[in-house]
Amino acid sequence: MGRPVKQEHEKRTEVMQTRVTLAEHEHVRGVAEDAGLSVSDYVRRRACGYMVPTGAARRSVDPALVSELNRIGVNLNQITRNLNSGRPLRIHAKEVLRELEAVLRVVVSGESFEPDDELDDMLAEDR
Repeated sequence: MGRPVKQEHEKRTEVMQTRVTLAEHEHVRGVAEDAGLSVSDYVRRRACGYMVPTGAARRSVDPALVSELNRIGVNLNQITRNLNSGRPLRIHAKEVLRELEAVLRVVVSGESFEPDDELDDMLAEDR
């Protein structure tokens, strides 16, 4: 399945050009790289008032937390696929959402994260 087709008003068809000094260019390129964005994405976000992730915030993300969020996303995808195909569920979406809430609490509070493998074990049995 490919990407969904964008509506006409969502397509980026216009090009903006601006002249900058070599130092300005290197600065913008460096800050965009630190934020994990292309120069175009960085400049667009800054110009339009959107959030730009800081380099420090990106580096402080706990890899175990990112991994757990990815696993929760996979779990939600499996639940959705089972629901859409009419197969019975051995696990309830409420349990996955409960785990997601726990992970989000960790993100907001900044406390350390300990993954709970119980939900993943139940899903593995369902496959």
